[in-house]
Amino acid sequence: MSDYKELLEKAGEFHGDICGGIVMGTKLAIHGMENMGMTPGEKDKRLIVFTEIDRCISDAILSVTRTSMGKKSLKPMGYGKSAATFVNIETGEAIRVIDKKVNKDYPEEPVEERIERIAKTPGEELFDIQKVKVKIDPNDLQGKPLEVAECVECGEEVLDGKHHLRGGHAYCTSCYDKSYYEIIG
Repeated sequence: MSDYKELLEKAGEFHGDICGGIVMGTKLAIHGMENMGMTPGEKDKRLIVFTEIDRCISDAILSVTRTSMGKKSLKPMGYGKSAATFVNIETGEAIRVIDKKVNKDYPEEPVEERIERIAKTPGEELFDIQKVKVKIDPNDLQGKPLEVAECVECGEEVLDGKHHLRGGHAYCTSCYDKSYYEIIG
C-alpha cells in the first residue's frame, strides 16, 4: 500500500488537514520504509522510528509507518530538525532520512501544487539518507516494564528505567532535575 496520495489522505485525516508538513512527512516516511525493505502503510513490528521534530511531519510519519508512542515504536526526540531515523530492531540496520529542503525554492506554492510536485518527485531528490547506528535500551522496547522505581521525593512510580539515582535513591526526572510543571495547590 505505498500509493502516495492514498497515504497522504490518511495522514491528513489523522492530522486534521493536509499542509506542507504532512505532504513532506508522508513522502519522507514512504522513502524511509521503502529503503528499509518495509511496506509503507503497513504496521511492521520490527520498526522503531525516531522523529526529530514535534511538528506536522511527525504526524505524517506516525500515520504512514503505523508506529505509536503507546507501542514504544515511535520515539519523539524534539531536536527541531526535519529528519527521522528508521530502525529494524531485528537486524540493527538503521537509516536517518533528512529533508533536503527543496521546498525553500517554492515558498508561495499552494498545497495542491506541492502535493502534485512531491508525488512526481523521487524520494532521492527530496531526502538524503545516512546509515546510522542506534543503541536501543531494552527498556525502550515493547512489553511489560523491565524496571519500575518509586521516587523517594514525590512517591510517584517511574517506569522503564527513566529514574535517576542519587545517593542510592531513585528520583523521577521532575524531582531530580527540573519539571515542565510547577505544583501550585
